[in-house]
Amino acid sequence: MPLPDFTFPRPLAALARRLPEWPVAQMFVTALNLAERAGKLTGDWSSLDGRTVRIEIEDLGAGLSFTRGGNRFVAVSGEPTVCFRARAADYLRIALREEDPDTLFFQRRLKIEGNTELGLELKNRLDALPLPDFLIRLRDRIA
Repeated sequence: MPLPDFTFPRPLAALARRLPEWPVAQMFVTALNLAERAGKLTGDWSSLDGRTVRIEIEDLGAGLSFTRGGNRFVAVSGEPTVCFRARAADYLRIALREEDPDTLFFQRRLKIEGNTELGLELKNRLDALPLPDFLIRLRDRIA
């Protein structure tokens, strides 16, 4: 059973836009750093050094930005080098491998703005990673 289509309600989006970005961004980069230390993020991620990546969740009107520096991922603010935009449901479909990011890109449901070469490289690298156990369990519960 595929993930049902959903959009966050406007009141929740209004609340999300008022919350500070930093705590969520910090949790995100902490998860990336832990995954890398555990050997789950393999390969060379130095192409992100000094380049800001922004992930925006359109239906929440919120997002987070990060970069890589000093051999670790770091939450940052400022002008992004590349920005990904999609609804939360589409990000979750990508994470659960229910949808191919390329399909969503060509359907204009996943947008890549700024340095698209870096964006496509990052998208391809993330898509090639094995699905983490917690996402396998989530996908199995939904199915």
